[in-house]
Amino acid sequence: MALAVLSVAVASAPPDTSRADGDATLRIGTTQEFDSINPHLALIASSAEATTLAYDPLVGLGPDLEYAPTGFAESWTRDGSTWTFTIREGLRWSDGRSADADDVAFTFDYLRASMDPAYVGPWAPAGNDLPRSGATRGDRAPDNPLSLYGAPLVESIGLTAVQAVDRQTIALTTARPTTLLLGAGIPILPEHIWSTVTFAEAVTTFQAEPPTIGSGPFQVAEWRRGSFVRFARNPFYWGRRPYLEGVVFRFYPDQAALGAALRRGEIDHARPIAPDQFDELDGEADIVGVDGLGPRLTHLAFNIYAEPIDGGGASTPAVRDRRFRDALGYALDPAALIREAVHGHGAPGTTVIPPRFGPFHAEPSRPRTYDLDEARRRLDDAGYPDADGDGIREDLDGEPIELELYYPTTETKYRLAARTVEAGWEQVGIAVTPHGLEPDTLTELLYVPEAGGTAEYDVVLWGWTGSPDPDFLLSLFTTAEIGGWSDSNWASAPYDALFERQRRAPTPEARRAIVADMLDLLYDEAPYHVLFYDGDLSANRTDRFDGWSAQPRTGGASFFTSGVEAYLDLVRAAPPSPTPASPGPVAPTPASRPSAGPTPGVALPFGEATWLLVGILGLVAAVSLVTVVRHRRRRSPR
Repeated sequence: MALAVLSVAVASAPPDTSRADGDATLRIGTTQEFDSINPHLALIASSAEATTLAYDPLVGLGPDLEYAPTGFAESWTRDGSTWTFTIREGLRWSDGRSADADDVAFTFDYLRASMDPAYVGPWAPAGNDLPRSGATRGDRAPDNPLSLYGAPLVESIGLTAVQAVDRQTIALTTARPTTLLLGAGIPILPEHIWSTVTFAEAVTTFQAEPPTIGSGPFQVAEWRRGSFVRFARNPFYWGRRPYLEGVVFRFYPDQAALGAALRRGEIDHARPIAPDQFDELDGEADIVGVDGLGPRLTHLAFNIYAEPIDGGGASTPAVRDRRFRDALGYALDPAALIREAVHGHGAPGTTVIPPRFGPFHAEPSRPRTYDLDEARRRLDDAGYPDADGDGIREDLDGEPIELELYYPTTETKYRLAARTVEAGWEQVGIAVTPHGLEPDTLTELLYVPEAGGTAEYDVVLWGWTGSPDPDFLLSLFTTAEIGGWSDSNWASAPYDALFERQRRAPTPEARRAIVADMLDLLYDEAPYHVLFYDGDLSANRTDRFDGWSAQPRTGGASFFTSGVEAYLDLVRAAPPSPTPASPGPVAPTPASRPSAGPTPGVALPFGEATWLLVGILGLVAAVSLVTVVRHRRRRSPR
């Protein structure tokens, strides 16, 4: 009966444009349509949110991004290289089937096999050319989206054995002690759905259409491309039963249209808000702006490719000199960059892990300050004088330094930031010519000979979006990523050694200490200058819902984070206070009160909405009408 009710609810839900009194559907507006609802092809921010809503990881993250029992596992222990996880009892998939340790074992075995070129089992043929994941370049997906995103993570973890000890216990063994397993965030798949899916299907057509089957609080029920995606409440969710009956993501062509939709009350939450619109929206009645700590960083990367490139490479060897790069850091004005590029909505940048991911963010031990005189002194000391007095310094070969600076044209902030960098560096005698390119063209320009390109640039201004685990962002600076994800082409044997050490750290505390050393080394060597951390700008309407919460608690955002608590915390907004002409307070009618719902942890298959009751009656009248119901991030401007 529960399955039938859910089926009718999905099939007979009214258009998502309804705004009836008591409607408990949250409407979220964004400028980024999903790229996939397959959890292992979901590479951009909006799709990652869909995965978060529909699936649970093995280990979740708490309110301040700490490892927490908010996923499949309710507890875990480690003995050497073996982690043992206790799976919560009573866990069920959204189709009512039991979920247990066998599903966890299947998920990790499936991903391990997809990385094995020699695999010839039932899931072959394999599409094994899988790029890494965990961050994006802006909000754009990788050039090759055909990837089971979790597979490279499993490979980096060094998983060697998977054993379902019993239905509530899973043991995972790694090649070396590591804590990477806790922060992997891999969505656990239902074995009974995925066990017959080949890798070829998994990276092309599988789950390209709803409905989905997962263990999260909401499941994809409808996707009208170019318009919206609708999620229905999972009646078998193991956690707190949400007040929300559903969630709708609406897609808008640009931030102006997004802001207008929020003003009209067409949506309840909007992200991302354009920096130049934020203050105005925040000042409107029933709208509250949220200027949170963002997962994005905007940076400069120097082209440090060490060997001459025939017909390409940097225009001057100066960019390969640490002293030159360090000196230019003193000619970057954080306040001006944030003011000009993002209208004041950002924080000064330092190291490459944003403060949003507090457990792994660390400030540099030897920070630079904005000081043009210091920049000039350091350039002089490093041997870059203005010998002929024309206002442009010469490199060690006596050639004038005229840097080519490239940036993507996808967001106005990049052009504005490039102009601010140009103005600062010209004041210390470094000529700069900014060039805006489309992201695909810019990506091609960055390719080094290993990737079939010529890397004909000096500096690139772009950005990354990180995730709570720092492994991917840290990997960008390893020697192995030259020709891959690296846009600085920097190589350092000490850094490479530290990178492997952080992967083998026995405890989260030990890993954080190693990561802090890595961030210091990167900052001192300056292959990057992090210009600023972008603010995570969103806005909520407060006239329909209350209880808006954030992750992390201080300076965080409600949605597009790393958990579902904000969805579960929402309740119906209190009715407005009576007007002075009113004879007094009027008690809300039962129909207007927020539903108290069942005891937390108990999931019922019935919703309160009228359309669902009609669906139930329709089911009784016509038994034959039953529909069976059945989702991470790379290079771009995210």
